[in-house]
Formats: sequence, structure tokens, C-alpha cells
Amino acid sequence: LAAKNIIEEWQPDVVIAADDNASRYLIAPFYKFAPLPFVFCGLNWDADLYGFPLPNVTGMLEVALFEDTMEALRGLAGGERVGYLASDTESERKELDNIRKRFGSDFRVRLVTTFADLQAAFVELQQVCDMLILQECRSVEGFDHAEMVRFVEEQTRIPTAAMQKYLMHYALITFAKVGEEQGEWAARTALTILGGKSPERIPVAENRQAKIFLNMAVAQRLHVKFPRALLNGATFTSEVSPE
Repeated sequence: LAAKNIIEEWQPDVVIAADDNASRYLIAPFYKFAPLPFVFCGLNWDADLYGFPLPNVTGMLEVALFEDTMEALRGLAGGERVGYLASDTESERKELDNIRKRFGSDFRVRLVTTFADLQAAFVELQQVCDMLILQECRSVEGFDHAEMVRFVEEQTRIPTAAMQKYLMHYALITFAKVGEEQGEWAARTALTILGGKSPERIPVAENRQAKIFLNMAVAQRLHVKFPRALLNGATFTSEVSPE
């Protein structure tokens, strides 16, 4: 309501709305089919939840770079069996559901609540899978960053991958989203609308840019030699401090 009051006071010509809450609590209840154009960004996976796109609403979805991640993993794995490990939270269950819905992938899944269970599941999944996707896990009870780094360097047996920058120290490969892509696209689109183009003529987009991080400590343990295409433009995790 505070944002709505500011909009009504300022009378802007276009509004950029970042993340799901802006769509859920501002655009959807107050501005569907309104004269005022909106550009959303950072909206996770599915705009249909809010009835977008609309004649006055377009934007960029935020999706995990799953296809790029799986392509890189398959190039290093010895089989097709995929493990999936994450914290047992509502947001991570939704993330798993969205990936399954979009890509129809069949995973052996472990969702955990404690650091001990995380470590046990990490070891277990590697015994029955050929590659492992590691999702958000730092929220589990008792999580210890330094211990997790030591643990994965000692216990990794198969190629592992993450899709968030803050997990780069725990996986062999990380395909991280580039947050600036959302803001830059939204800004360009807002300028296009100010130039006279209707939002309904601008298709909803998805993020595509990736920043690749390679964990050489894990690579040395697995005796992995990364292909040149993956090395080009990649950053080594040893060069990046943990967030």
C-alpha cells in the first residue's frame, strides 16, 4: 500500500517492479489492465501465477540455468542418473517442482534439515548416482561453511554442480545467474515503453546469462580435465571469497 501511495503521488509513466512480492502484492491486486505500464523482473519461474503478461504488464522471469548445468555435468559424468540435494524448505520444494515441471527430469532427491543429514545425503547420493545437483543448503541447522568446504573436497566422488553463486565452493561446477541481466533488461524495456511501444508487444523474457565458476580442488580430486569451452571465461573458486 505504501508503494501504491507513492505511485499515485508521483504519477510515473512506467514502473519497474522487482521480485515476486511486487507482483503478488502490488501489480496483481491493484494494476491489472490499468493504463500505467509495468515491467517486472526477478519473478521466479512462472508469471501465470499473477495473470501475466497483460496489455500493461511484461517482464523478465528469473529461472535456474538448468539446461546449461546439465549439459556440463553430462559431459563429465559416467552415466545418466541424477541426484538432487537441498534443504527441506518451502522455497526449495517449489524450486524442485518448477524444475521438474519445466524439464521433466527424474531425480533421486534428498531434502534435509540438519548439517549432519546434509553430509550423509551427499555421501549416499554419490553411491547411487552419476552426477549431483546441489541446491540451497546453507539454511540447514548447524551448517558450517569451512567444514562443508573441507567435507566436499574430501568426499566428492562424482561430478557435482550448483546454480547459485553462493554455493560455488561446494560444487565442481557452478552456473550462476547474472543479477545485472534482470535490471539491464528491465531498464531497456522501460525506455522502449517510454518510446511508445506497448508492453503487450514485448514478449516476456527469461534470463540467459551465466557466470561459470570451477572448483579446481574438487576437479583435482576427480581427475577432471575441463573442456576448453568451459574454461573460457570461467572463474576459479579459489579466486573468490565466500559470501
